[in-house]
Amino acid sequence: MANRGRHEFSVQEAVNMDSFVDWNYEELDLNDTTPDSETASYITAQDPAKKVVIYDTPGAATSFMDATDVLSLTVNGGTGAKIIKIDATDLPFTLSGLMVTSLAVSNSAGDNNNKVSVLSFH
Repeated sequence: MANRGRHEFSVQEAVNMDSFVDWNYEELDLNDTTPDSETASYITAQDPAKKVVIYDTPGAATSFMDATDVLSLTVNGGTGAKIIKIDATDLPFTLSGLMVTSLAVSNSAGDNNNKVSVLSFH
C-alpha cells in the first residue's frame, strides 16, 4: 500500500475524489512549548491523502485544546506549501478536494495537554 500515488485511480474515481482505498488514524502531541511542527507520518508523496479530518483527540472529560489556541497547518510542504491558521474552536476541520502530500501541525501556545487527531483517507 505504500506505493500508491496520484495516478492509481481511474479517471472517474479521480474526478469524484470519493474513492478511498485506505485510511489512517494518528494522534499528534502538541505539548511542546516551542513552535515545532508535528508531522502526520501516514501522509506522504507516495501515499497522498484525498481527505483529511483534524479534530480534538477524544478521551478526555474536557477538550485537550484551549479556545485561545491557534493551529497552523502546513499543507504540501516545500516550495508550494500552503499555511492555514485555524482556531481550536474550529475543530473538527476537514481538508478535501486536493491531494495532500504532507501535513504538519503546530500550536501557537503549547502547554502540557494539547493533542489533535488526524484521520486521513487515501
